[in-house]
Amino acid sequence: MGVYSKVYSSVLRKNFMLLIIASFLLIVMFAFWIGVPFFVLGNFLFDLNIPNYLKLFFITVFVGMLFTSFFIPINWKVAYEIGGIKQQSKVKVFSYLQALFILISSSIFYLLFSILL
Repeated sequence: MGVYSKVYSSVLRKNFMLLIIASFLLIVMFAFWIGVPFFVLGNFLFDLNIPNYLKLFFITVFVGMLFTSFFIPINWKVAYEIGGIKQQSKVKVFSYLQALFILISSSIFYLLFSILL
């Protein structure tokens, strides 16, 4: 994991503007990446009559997917550098990084939503 943290720190030092843009877009688009999963997906899942814990799980995974979509340029640059270091496919490394980001952000949102709701 040391390689990933070193590459992330170097990418964010070189391209600090990407982080500023992503942070600004997250703030501006808050209603998009929180509102759409709750109201659109929540209403759809309510009609399906599934258990509440599955509804919350699907909603948080969708929130995680929308949340991490703002960090795709950063993850792509990191995947490009790590793919060169480890001699792996850049798409494979990018898929791994994106899936890890979705999993971590979904877990954090699941904990937050279960505490707040």
